[in-house]
Amino acid sequence: MPQPTFDAELVSSQFLTDNTLELTFRTHELTHFEAGQFVSFFLPCGDQTIRRSYSIASSPDELVAEGLFQIAIALVPDGRASGSFSAAKVGCRLPFSGPFGQLVLPASDAGELPAAGRLVLVGTGTGMAPYRSMLPQLKQLKQQGQRMELLMGVRRRDDLFYMDDFRSLVDRGEAVGVGCCLSREDAVDPAAGEYKGYVQRRLQELSLQPELDCVYLCGNPDMVEDCFKRLMEEGFEKSAVKKEKYVLSR
Repeated sequence: MPQPTFDAELVSSQFLTDNTLELTFRTHELTHFEAGQFVSFFLPCGDQTIRRSYSIASSPDELVAEGLFQIAIALVPDGRASGSFSAAKVGCRLPFSGPFGQLVLPASDAGELPAAGRLVLVGTGTGMAPYRSMLPQLKQLKQQGQRMELLMGVRRRDDLFYMDDFRSLVDRGEAVGVGCCLSREDAVDPAAGEYKGYVQRRLQELSLQPELDCVYLCGNPDMVEDCFKRLMEEGFEKSAVKKEKYVLSR
């Protein structure tokens, strides 16, 4: 059965980094989604219409309360979708469909989260967007005693975004860790949660426990598959690892 198409009005557009754009939309037709899901936009491009999918970066509560949702897109040089979104004016309307995807947290009472272990959320670039959408749930889980690790991978420090939102989960305790892996920086500050290299390396340093921990992977497909392969080799069950790949589309 074809997925229904909705209408979204662009409310605001702002750069999070030099090559990451955050777009806020208003819709009166989409009324709910699960944190971690994505939507697909249908963009005019010459005599064609192209389809591009993006995770929702805002919480479901914001959609319910204000009819708003956000996406974060990585701008690709000469990319057709990047060009369309960069040129979009506030007030324009775009069709989209969704929500889609299974990169969602189970209900807190479903018994699928690691009560004695850690919930580990790993993303590269805009692969962190679904975790930002989960922030209200993550704060609730933290209050229930859930241990968590959030890990973002980018090339340089200037490529980081949403980190203040994630760091809001951290307090004086050690139940929640928030870190960033910088693959192209010569020097890092461990006291600020910075690590040299790729997220794969830092993930190994976390001494994960296959029988206890639950891992989410989102972003660059090479990172996702590499981490997934290593986790399987370490003894993780497939049910304990959720993944979603992002492919930069032109």
